[in-house]
Amino acid sequence: MNQAEILKALRDANPDIIGAVLVTKDGFAVASDLAPNVDEETLAALAADLLVRASRSASEFGQGQIEELYARTPQGYFVVARVGSDQVLACLAAINATLGLLLIDVRKTAGALL
Repeated sequence: MNQAEILKALRDANPDIIGAVLVTKDGFAVASDLAPNVDEETLAALAADLLVRASRSASEFGQGQIEELYARTPQGYFVVARVGSDQVLACLAAINATLGLLLIDVRKTAGALL
């Protein structure tokens, strides 16, 4: 399976996922499967930046690199997971998503994208 097919499989497996994008550490989209209202370039750039900044903060406190992080908003979840040393997987999910299942699906997909 190529990267775009892996992201499509993620969305097919979990209908609460609104979109998923594989991003370089520089913030450029490599592959995506997104709802029409999600801007690929913006999501890619912000996901990479967020992980870099959070990792820098964690390193300052001796915690090492961040492997994943998530945020919950009134509208849903934003999950960012490291894929190897130079890519990031970003996912948007609806607020009714089951967080544990969402994280399992994102982790499994991140591993498949290696």
